[in-house]
Amino acid sequence: MMTGTEGRSRRRGDRLLAQIYAATLTELADHGYAGVTMAGVAARAGTGKGPLYRRWPGKDALIADTVRHGLPATSSPGYSGDVRADLLGLLRQLADGLASPGGGAMRALLGETHRRPELMSALREKVFEPRGQALRALLREAAAAGEIHPAAVETHLADLGHRLLMFRFLTEGAPIPDHIIIEILDDVLLPLLRAEPHVPGPWSPSKDPSTPAHPDTPRP
Repeated sequence: MMTGTEGRSRRRGDRLLAQIYAATLTELADHGYAGVTMAGVAARAGTGKGPLYRRWPGKDALIADTVRHGLPATSSPGYSGDVRADLLGLLRQLADGLASPGGGAMRALLGETHRRPELMSALREKVFEPRGQALRALLREAAAAGEIHPAAVETHLADLGHRLLMFRFLTEGAPIPDHIIIEILDDVLLPLLRAEPHVPGPWSPSKDPSTPAHPDTPRP
């Protein structure tokens, strides 16, 4: 059984850990991966370097741990009966996250993943896979209700909206205007999810004799 002193110590330890994670994200957003130092994180967190080095051997381990435990978790209330409203909520949640210090940190991290595969592993574990699972669970229910085409759920179309928001963020920064989010949803994502997905196969000529049998064949 935990004593009162042990409980207070645990709470102080949890608060310090949260402060260190928040400080690491802010340092990443402000200075980029290369500019993060243990001393800078410690100063921003209001502690010394000792507590950091007792837990992490260096900044690479600290940053990877921050990705796993310091970034906000993806949450989804599930299917409400209105897939457009649900997808709009998820896209706005992503846009809000990208406009936060965590978003700035994400930009810095993505620039390092080709050199540091452990970062990509941490991002997949904490960010990409949970988001994909929550999204597909919602879309399966929407497909069962007849709102979208069932075959679209397991294709690359499912997370196209999130990918387009990420591209906009990486090329133009944050915040992402709400009208852009709505355009992505209404003009791109929903029409594709509601259409029958294209299944690649051998090309066959049209039965219409006015259509060329090959793109290079001149019309009669």
